Amino acid sequence: MAIRGVERAADKIAAHSKDSDFYDLIDEIAVTNSLLVFLTDAQGNILHSADEYQQLYGNTESNEHGEDNPYHSDTVMNWEKGAMRNLPYSYETLISKLKASGEDRVGFLTEDNAAYVTGSMLDNGNILSISMPLGTVGATVGILRIQLAWVSVLSLVLGFCLSWIISKRFGKPITQISGAAQEIAAGNYHPDLPKGFCTELDELSDTLDKTALSLERAKNSQRNFLANVSHDLRTPLTMIKGYAEMVKEISWNDEEKRENDLNIIMREADRLTALVNEILGFSAMQADDTVKEYEIIDISRVVNDVVGQFEPFCKKNGFTIETEVADDLTAKADEAQIKRVVYNFIDNAINHTDDSKRVTISLMRTGDHVRLEVTDYGKGISDEDIPNIWDRYYTARNRKNKAVVSGLGLSIAREILIAHGAEFGVDNKNHCTFWFEL
Repeated sequence: MAIRGVERAADKIAAHSKDSDFYDLIDEIAVTNSLLVFLTDAQGNILHSADEYQQLYGNTESNEHGEDNPYHSDTVMNWEKGAMRNLPYSYETLISKLKASGEDRVGFLTEDNAAYVTGSMLDNGNILSISMPLGTVGATVGILRIQLAWVSVLSLVLGFCLSWIISKRFGKPITQISGAAQEIAAGNYHPDLPKGFCTELDELSDTLDKTALSLERAKNSQRNFLANVSHDLRTPLTMIKGYAEMVKEISWNDEEKRENDLNIIMREADRLTALVNEILGFSAMQADDTVKEYEIIDISRVVNDVVGQFEPFCKKNGFTIETEVADDLTAKADEAQIKRVVYNFIDNAINHTDDSKRVTISLMRTGDHVRLEVTDYGKGISDEDIPNIWDRYYTARNRKNKAVVSGLGLSIAREILIAHGAEFGVDNKNHCTFWFEL
């Protein structure tokens, strides 16, 4: 840095060599940068000199003791009359290096490394010599070493103190959050979570709180699901066992009674099979998280096919299914899964319609979507049932058809429609209408 400073000073002086205030500029640069500057002619006669003490003498011819002022601009300083300040011992080396290099500028360290010297040949033939003692640089470096040592020690102490304080402050809430997480893992879904320390830990506490609520809901749902499944599995199994014992011990020789008992056993077995298939299908659907590629299907044909599956049941039980299905409507979907959704919607409507035993199905185009609506004419869905109708294993209390159902139909439909990215819902104003759009 010191050498670069000397070089910049030399460049600045050389650039203003023809200015009227050239000597004043030399004085200013010498004082500001602590330099020793000599301006000589080609024969070595001193034309001007300046150093960092220039400002102490001012511009008078002599000082207060009557001594000649070597810095006074009018003072004659040449070899013939004797100059009060001699040229530095490095001047001869500078001249020889300038001649040997053939350049306008040279720079070098003195043999004892005590100073850095740079010299320039100016445009008017004069020679500029600038020297900087490097002792001041060493003193500066020594001061910086001492300061660096103190700053390092203070930084380490301060850093340790700050680290200890921050670790204590952060450690307490983190320990509390860790303990709360362990409580959640142990089954306590309402632990005391710390709040108010910092935004990040508050967000972590909120996340753990939501996780705990989700786990609690999942556990309650699993408990209810298992209880309901156990109940509905137990009922047909009990009836199958009871009627089998009745056939074995009582009605085995009564053909009419035996036939009736065996029909009940077969009906309950079919019901048990259907329930198990619904449970397995629902579980498989929730476990399958693969992305499916759907094809364009004839949704009009799909709806008509599903309605046709209910014709024998409707004729036997007096139900009427009215259809308003537009022709040649297509949608991008999985045909088997959409058939299952339509089947579950119709089955749900039959179970909840009124004494008219009437169900209405409509399929129409709405913009770039296809909309299916299945309407029953029962009492509608009660306010307490609406939040739960899509939950698995939930059955509303106002079903007209008292046949036992699994309660998984609408849950399965929901999973399929979500996988298709479909809009779906239920309108419960005048009549109950389940709908979806593909």
